[in-house]
Amino acid sequence: MNARKTGFKVGYLTDSGLKRPLNEDSFYVSEDIGLFIVADGMGGHNAGEVASSTAVEAVSSFVSRRLNSEKDPIQLVRQAISRANQTILEKSLNNTAWSEMGTTILIALFLDHGLVLGHVGDSRAYAIGKGFIKQLTEDHTFVAEWLRQGLINRQQARTHHQRHGLTEALGVARELDPDIAIRSWEYTECLLLCSDGLTEMIEDEEILGIVDSSNDPQDACANLVAAANQRGGLDNITVILVCPDEQASKKDSHSDR
Repeated sequence: MNARKTGFKVGYLTDSGLKRPLNEDSFYVSEDIGLFIVADGMGGHNAGEVASSTAVEAVSSFVSRRLNSEKDPIQLVRQAISRANQTILEKSLNNTAWSEMGTTILIALFLDHGLVLGHVGDSRAYAIGKGFIKQLTEDHTFVAEWLRQGLINRQQARTHHQRHGLTEALGVARELDPDIAIRSWEYTECLLLCSDGLTEMIEDEEILGIVDSSNDPQDACANLVAAANQRGGLDNITVILVCPDEQASKKDSHSDR
């Protein structure tokens, strides 16, 4: 299994928002191996930050060590999530201040001919291209499940008082059922990874408009965070935007000849 050769333009930014005193989001960016992670922690005091940073460290370390030896990328991501879940559980059992801490996890691993996405919770991945935005992950929340069952509509889902209730999270139980899939990837598209501090504040179409009108991925990330804060900034906001670098891709193709 081979990681995607460097051919990215990447932007990333995290912000505590306007209402939270502590930023409990964590993220990881490695253009060298094509690995990108977002985690949104939950728990009292600083436990959410501990859970999210533990998850990011456990996943990034596991994937980096085994990327070149593991033949099945889905199994690699599944094992990494399981390892992170186990590590968080052990920390919470050994420190009462961290009891019941948990976190979402969202992993994107680019390969030569595709993209592996793994996630638990409600941090989201989007594909963004010319004139379109497509959500690639399904939220693990009660409200999302009710929406899929047709019990509520999309507008009700956005304002429902239980919209933050997660059906899956790392660090909550020994058994975990992450969503993991490998898909083909058009290297004309951008990939957006974000915590719900972004998607709670602004709609998908507005996200698309901001990305389309920005100068580059880093500028887009700054504009997305600013827009979320302008709408109230009720939660921590983390965004990673991975776009194709056409010049780098051309160099790679020439060097392979």
